[in-house]
Amino acid sequence: MAVDNQMKGAAVTDIFISYSRDDDAPPPDKPGRKGFVTFLDDAIRYEFQELGPDRPSTWRDTRRISPADQFTPEIEEALKTASFLLVVLSPNWMASKWCRRELETFARHHGPDGLRERIVVVGKRHIDPDKRPSLLQGQVGFRFYVRNEDPEDIAGDLEFFDRGEPRDERYWEGLKALAAHLVKRRPRPTLSPIYAPSGRTIFVAKPASDMRRGYDRIVSELTGKGHRILPDPKDDIPLDRSVNAIDEALADAEIAIHLLGEKAGEAPEDELPMVKLQLSRSAAKTSQAAPGTFHRVIWAPSIWTTSLNANQLQAEKRRHPLEVLARFDQQLATDKVEGDSLSKFVDFVNQHLLLIVPPRSITLLPSDARDVRLFLYHSQEDSKYALALAQALQQRKLEAMLPALEGPEADLKSFNSKQLVECDGVIVCWASASEVWVRAQASALRNWSALGRSRQFSYRAVVAAPPPGERKQAGKLLFPPSEIDIVVDISDKEIPTADLLDVLVPAAGARTL
Repeated sequence: MAVDNQMKGAAVTDIFISYSRDDDAPPPDKPGRKGFVTFLDDAIRYEFQELGPDRPSTWRDTRRISPADQFTPEIEEALKTASFLLVVLSPNWMASKWCRRELETFARHHGPDGLRERIVVVGKRHIDPDKRPSLLQGQVGFRFYVRNEDPEDIAGDLEFFDRGEPRDERYWEGLKALAAHLVKRRPRPTLSPIYAPSGRTIFVAKPASDMRRGYDRIVSELTGKGHRILPDPKDDIPLDRSVNAIDEALADAEIAIHLLGEKAGEAPEDELPMVKLQLSRSAAKTSQAAPGTFHRVIWAPSIWTTSLNANQLQAEKRRHPLEVLARFDQQLATDKVEGDSLSKFVDFVNQHLLLIVPPRSITLLPSDARDVRLFLYHSQEDSKYALALAQALQQRKLEAMLPALEGPEADLKSFNSKQLVECDGVIVCWASASEVWVRAQASALRNWSALGRSRQFSYRAVVAAPPPGERKQAGKLLFPPSEIDIVVDISDKEIPTADLLDVLVPAAGARTL
């Protein structure tokens, strides 16, 4: 496959045009005219001319590809470096395995974060939203036709480009809007964020086309937290093995998130529509799983906005989330059903995941373990006991990092925050300090990534020291596992000895969840 790279070496933004060869055929009676794609490509680059050398460039294959052909290195590189994938959507594009492969390759190089913003749809002919690949669902794009809603009218859709030339002024309006969009949205070079894996897997059900925006936001948020998302956001669920594919994705997940609009999605052969099918399979896993180990989180927005016409007039209607769920599946006792706005639902999901952090197993090291740094956090009034605790830990060859307690407040905060970032594990000493102080420090340990760390703590512990008390004896009830992994009650021991602290000797490189 040859590639047309305009202004190679001077381009700021590259646009890879994915299209079917049949959509670029000139009319047989006027072979001198251009096909739809060639004319569009030339017209876009003409609109870019006024930008001077800082103009976007286009990529386009220029020779026919047989089914046995492989991607050339040039095409692979073009898809990898392009800022946009411009999809000329039509029945011909949908039928082309090669076009689908271009979409999948682009997604592999650029997904999942912000991927949809880099895919631009040019509608040549109408394709039902639910029949499009998932990455193209929910995108209105730029239409170069008017939909004919009359099923008895054999004329079909009115295309703005016909027989090698534009025949409607709306073609030029759409072209200018498309060119302006590509220029305005062209990304500037930035460093891609690297998210530390959280070790957690979340099932996010593939939505119908009317919930695509919410799906993208949820996937972006969870990916940003380092969570693994299944099914893979870049891939569609295969229709020929949909049940097995869904069950395989659910097998590794700790919760399932479902987004419910008005549509049920495409239906695999002899199966429920996709939205209902995924709810059904996650319900099956819920019933088979041990109590408290798996459940569904469902967003059915209570305010639903619909478009009234092509002029973007909209109407709102109120929905009861439980009634919406009832249209798709039976409610389970363990379901978490929310109907607030998308932003509030995202906040709910983030908080909910923090509350259900699974227990982590701590593997102990032999007593000669070295190079393990523990941040021993304590309040001013507990300094004496904390120093004794540090000495006991050193007998197990553990490096106890003590907080700074004297100095300007800003410097103290900066220094102690740095200790939290660099330590392997953290121990909160609870002697004479108030319960509220200790619990506040424990709560701050819930979200390790928010502290600026690149990895989870080996463990987070509370050591309950003298004086004894009922609240300290109930320490395991005060600190949820999302905050504290180990509670050691030695409140009846005036002097902390090394043998009392062996449970705090962590494994180097222990697997954390």
